[in-house]
Amino acid sequence: MTKLHGLAVFLAGSLVTLLIIFLWPKVPTSPTAVQPTPASSPTSTSPNLVQITNVIDGDTVRLSTGKVVRLIGIDTPEIGGRGGCFGQEASQKANELLQGQYVRLEKDVSETDRYNRLLRYVWKGDELVNETLVAQGFAAVSTFPPDVKYQDRFLAAQKAAREANLGLWSACVGSPKPTAKATPPTSSPPASGTYTCDCSKTCSNLSCAEAQYQLTVCGCSVRDADGDGIACDSQCQ
Repeated sequence: MTKLHGLAVFLAGSLVTLLIIFLWPKVPTSPTAVQPTPASSPTSTSPNLVQITNVIDGDTVRLSTGKVVRLIGIDTPEIGGRGGCFGQEASQKANELLQGQYVRLEKDVSETDRYNRLLRYVWKGDELVNETLVAQGFAAVSTFPPDVKYQDRFLAAQKAAREANLGLWSACVGSPKPTAKATPPTSSPPASGTYTCDCSKTCSNLSCAEAQYQLTVCGCSVRDADGDGIACDSQCQ
């Protein structure tokens, strides 16, 4: 009887201990704070991007490295003392598109112009900003061989902008002409056998690139009947 009593007491004590363990209120623990993952800067994830820190005018910008870039294939009116029609608007649009942005620069053939500015196409994501400025009527096409990679695209964009009377095509009297700042590259003209100066050729015998070469490099003004700086309008507009 004594043994049974002792066993009963042991079992009862064990049960009470288990109840205390499982039923005693637990002190809530604070959840582990999740540390946010620091955002990567564009330069760390995209080493080919460069930042534009200053928009000088509609077709010229300065990089964070201090280098100046001239957007090739296009020309916008001057601003300042020699300001032309729609120059301020073009500069403001370029500022809207590019100020502070990380962009990718694409070289055509030439490295720099005679002012030592880098000659580049400027890409913001999938957008070719040179083309955007033309398509929205803030710039006119102004190409200098051998840097004519996107000339056909630019001419198509310009044609659409002119037909829709966008930007400078409606605000300015007559068609804009390339200004003095749209300078040819420092590289040599195309190799012999590619283009040669011959003002006797007619538009029907020239490609758009060669016609523009005859106008801008050789000075064959007959290629530009309406004086808009674009050669052989009937077939290149």
